[in-house]
Amino acid sequence: MSSQTQRYDAVVLGAGVLGLSIAQELTKRGRKIAILARDLPEDIDSGAFASPWAGANWASYATNEREKRWDTVTFRRFGELAREIPEIVRLTDVVYAYQEKTDLVEPWYKDLVFDSLGSLLQPRGVGTKAGRRRAVACPVVDLQYRHLSVDEVPKGWNYAYGFKNYCLNPPAYLSHLASSLRAAGVPILRARLSSLDEAYAYPALGPVNLVINATALGSRTLIGVTDEKVYPARGQTVLVKAPTVKGCYSTKIASRTQATGLQTYIIPRPGPEGHVILGGTFERGNYSTLPDPTQARRILQECYAVCPELSGGRGWEAIDVVSHNAGLRPVREGGARVELERRKIGDGAQGLVPTRARGQGRAVGVVHAYGIGPAGYQASIGIALEASDLVEDYLAGTHAKAKL
Repeated sequence: MSSQTQRYDAVVLGAGVLGLSIAQELTKRGRKIAILARDLPEDIDSGAFASPWAGANWASYATNEREKRWDTVTFRRFGELAREIPEIVRLTDVVYAYQEKTDLVEPWYKDLVFDSLGSLLQPRGVGTKAGRRRAVACPVVDLQYRHLSVDEVPKGWNYAYGFKNYCLNPPAYLSHLASSLRAAGVPILRARLSSLDEAYAYPALGPVNLVINATALGSRTLIGVTDEKVYPARGQTVLVKAPTVKGCYSTKIASRTQATGLQTYIIPRPGPEGHVILGGTFERGNYSTLPDPTQARRILQECYAVCPELSGGRGWEAIDVVSHNAGLRPVREGGARVELERRKIGDGAQGLVPTRARGQGRAVGVVHAYGIGPAGYQASIGIALEASDLVEDYLAGTHAKAKL
């Protein structure tokens, strides 16, 4: 079947941040794209996909050159977005605090974030009307990447470094991506598919030869993929209202995080609401999307200890709680899968695929883009570029064959 007879060049499965980012990049390149997803960008209360529940800030976990490239590309694009849509993406001060020197590891990106520094905040102890500002436990500092002085380290902690990076408002960012795509004529349709094969001839879209699989945790059970390396890492957070808190804070206790998955972080969200995300947990293999009151209390108490400004110094119980949240990060053992697979419809799934999957034996392709874990936003644009290059390579090859 030649590409000239098809309405769309490819179908994206999944409308989380990766699926939307890939669709946006392909649309910019002039490709005709459609999106099928069980959960739509507007489903911000759905516990079935991770994107609405993210913090989200750029805080790279990259461990290899490929991941660093994804994060670097995204960081630089966020700089542009912070100028274009500052109500959704904002440059923010970040402080990482440690107790032990052994927990303080120089981040690979220290020279990257240096490029985006400015002066938004003032150091703790700097003058006020009374001549000196009251020392607080959540310092705000004028940050280039550097190790902080004793006066700048959050109360109760021994060491810290700081820099500037970007914070996002995830629901607003998803809405922005979806609105841009719809304005460009990209359909985003709700569909619950049990197999990859169904996407190559979805009734409302017609036949395609290429699918982009951005189904995140769904890739574990989607027939035709069934990647057992994919697993959830449950994250619990508390959304609060604290409009005076402008900086990100995170405390690092490597031994505790590795043993229990417990974390402490504070991420202000851009936008007029004055919302701040407090976290959190990283619970491998836990599928529960119900908030745990014990964890919620711990999060509020530990975040208040770092930043009393969350309640104006009136105690953790006085923090204005907006909601308790739990989401499932789509992690993959060995790292994210971003690659092109050539296959035939029906391969390895005889007897399981619903009858609406047509074209048994037809040669098709799938670009996989899933398993990014907690780095979905900070790697999204870099992954979108790489996945889109794979799409272009595939479509160029099939177009050449169609001419022969």
